[in-house]
Amino acid sequence: MLFVPPSGGGMESSMSDKKRQAVSAAGFLAVFGVLLALATRFDLDVSHMLADRNLVASRYFSTSILCNLVEIAGMAPIWVAATFAASVLTVYFHCKKGGLRHLRGFFFVLTVAVSALLLRDMLKYSLMIGGREELLNAPWMIAVLLAFGLTVSSLILKLAGERIRQNMGLLLPFALAIVCACCCHLWIEVIKNPMGRMRFRAMHLIDDYSWFTPWYRPGSARQLLAGQGLPGDYFKSFPSGHTYAASMSYLLILFPDLFRNWKTGRRKVLSYVIPVAYTGFVAFFRIAAGAHFFSDVLVGGTMGFVAVQVFRYIFLYRLRARIEKCGMKAAA
Repeated sequence: MLFVPPSGGGMESSMSDKKRQAVSAAGFLAVFGVLLALATRFDLDVSHMLADRNLVASRYFSTSILCNLVEIAGMAPIWVAATFAASVLTVYFHCKKGGLRHLRGFFFVLTVAVSALLLRDMLKYSLMIGGREELLNAPWMIAVLLAFGLTVSSLILKLAGERIRQNMGLLLPFALAIVCACCCHLWIEVIKNPMGRMRFRAMHLIDDYSWFTPWYRPGSARQLLAGQGLPGDYFKSFPSGHTYAASMSYLLILFPDLFRNWKTGRRKVLSYVIPVAYTGFVAFFRIAAGAHFFSDVLVGGTMGFVAVQVFRYIFLYRLRARIEKCGMKAAA
């Protein structure tokens, strides 16, 4: 793994880059606007077309094995990325001197917790689909999760700790970008509760689609149906947390900025094609499961993509340039 320095080229190159970025941003906004307009108009129709065949009366979750597998494992990218970032920060603070070195313990515990949450997230959906979610809080289950997290964290540090230390200048900005992009997932939960949009499969379960609301209008179904004792999960459709989590696969876009062997045209293309395909795959099956509408997955996935690009700019461009500038001044 070799560091790729930012390219120079003077004022003309800088102007060309800014123009290209402006055109790309305008194109992205145009495509997003068109897709969001289509989603706004056809949300319910798309869900009927994709999800009706996978839902049956008296059952909340899909009958499709593939839909359920995506529900169980679709969020893996955000947990894997967060585990890696926490491991990098553990090694970083382990190499520091003084009081900062004590932070290695905090980030090691964080690595254990996040890797345990990876397994917990998959088990949670597995148990919910199987109707055994009460097992998730059993003492033996908690012990299994902690053992898993401790094992994974220890193996990462043992097998890759020295490699991480040797490439810290490369990996630290990447880890910081990961942490910030993953933390933005919290905005999904901040938005979900006040919006209160009812899931398609919840409307299918009660056989009443009159509770459908467009993505931009807060839903009132939770308050009006409170007497029926429906679970809170029924009213968390917008935006899609699974699709945001899947969109953390867009972190692959950062690879050409970091690794020389990803600077080739083929790998640059793959760094976009793989996350687009994976995020689109998860988004499609979230609609097919009746868990989300088209607009839910569109907004969730776009939020993740934008978060990755923003923190790519902050940590891999601005921060790196500032560090290099300070280094050149010190050398002078």
